[in-house]
Amino acid sequence: MQPDRPDQPPRPGLRHRFAGRTRPLIALGAALGVVGGVAAGYAVQYGRPPTPLPPLAAGVSAQSAQAVGGAAPRPVAAPWSDGDLETLLAPRPEGARPQVSGSRRLRLDRFAAGYTEPAELFKTLAKNGFQRAAYDIWRLGSLTVRTDLVQFRDMWDASAARYVEDGQGGSVLRHAHEVKLAGTATGALYVEAKAQEFPDSAPLYTARALARRGTVVMDMAFQDTKPLDEAALRPLAQRQLDKLMKAPAQAQPRTIGDPQATGAEAAALRAELLPSPGGPAYGPEPGSFRNDSTIGAEQSELLALQLSDWLPAGRRDAFFSALRRRGVVGSAVRTYRVPGQIVEVQLMRLKPGGRGGVPAALVGDGVRTGPSVPGRPDARCVLPEEYGAKGMTSMLCAGEVRDRLVVLTAYGPEGLDASHAARHLSQQLGRAGTQGGTA
Repeated sequence: MQPDRPDQPPRPGLRHRFAGRTRPLIALGAALGVVGGVAAGYAVQYGRPPTPLPPLAAGVSAQSAQAVGGAAPRPVAAPWSDGDLETLLAPRPEGARPQVSGSRRLRLDRFAAGYTEPAELFKTLAKNGFQRAAYDIWRLGSLTVRTDLVQFRDMWDASAARYVEDGQGGSVLRHAHEVKLAGTATGALYVEAKAQEFPDSAPLYTARALARRGTVVMDMAFQDTKPLDEAALRPLAQRQLDKLMKAPAQAQPRTIGDPQATGAEAAALRAELLPSPGGPAYGPEPGSFRNDSTIGAEQSELLALQLSDWLPAGRRDAFFSALRRRGVVGSAVRTYRVPGQIVEVQLMRLKPGGRGGVPAALVGDGVRTGPSVPGRPDARCVLPEEYGAKGMTSMLCAGEVRDRLVVLTAYGPEGLDASHAARHLSQQLGRAGTQGGTA
């Protein structure tokens, strides 16, 4: 099924619910663990920038040639066909106090947790091609500002258009004063005259700026304990929009240590991954890396850390130490969209002759034992002791076969079907190490 055209009425069941942050921005950041917490990212630990991510849509693919209703497909004006989405965040103004440290990428579940009805939003965004997001939070005096850049994997950029349309049509923004932003037909700043009530917080005055370029959405939220001055907010929103609109179509890729793995061995390892029902590169980006890609040893270690970032420090250290003792040569990476969850798979090629035991390092204090993996008694799955931000949860699994290690992360709303991910791991282990992915 092809996505809706942005100039056509949306199909039933595809409407998003984007309006309505559930908490003050600073409380939201703390709840997500992004203010100096685990999600600050391992880019700081490594002292290197993240690997570039691919475009949402840099042009028209062969698959898109079959247009909706026979209409000719049109290319999307992708603002960033390569490079790091975080670099499209505008610099903080002079005197601003950052509320985020380290990596500013944001996984789908952590993004959805900031809105009303997060489970519904998670499923809708996953269904409609959420690819990646980057964010920033800073304070200037009593003003708090959060910026989200959200990119969709949508040939027709209908999901990005609907994000903006639904946000602008929300019950709150319909009563706000609209200030148009230059450089886009639909981008605008919406300033509320009346304060909103939040639980456990003083009343807050709010504003929101929404705009997009192609498949990338700019969503800025402003909060203050004092009435907001639109003359002061508009330059902040315009500066971020200008940063997005002026970005080149292509950027010099940023790398971490070794370059992306290529050649016959990398292609053979990628062929061992289970096929995606929606085709390659269908789900969101895994960590800082491209979906459906092959990466080298150093990048493989970083991705393994990112996929396990919710583990308690002791378990994470034990897991990573076991991984390094075993020795990684390279990885193939693929993300899968399944009902109610996202599954990320990292298939690693290990150095020959090493001792096993990496999966067992996941088990211990601070985690709950997950489901058993069918037919794989040495594989392990663990879950957090408590649910994450706003009813979201994750599960991490690992299994070894021959000189292959599979690390799998499943995440989504509370009630995650953990057995599905366990079966996926079992199937992937059965395929790993086989010629061209066939037993």
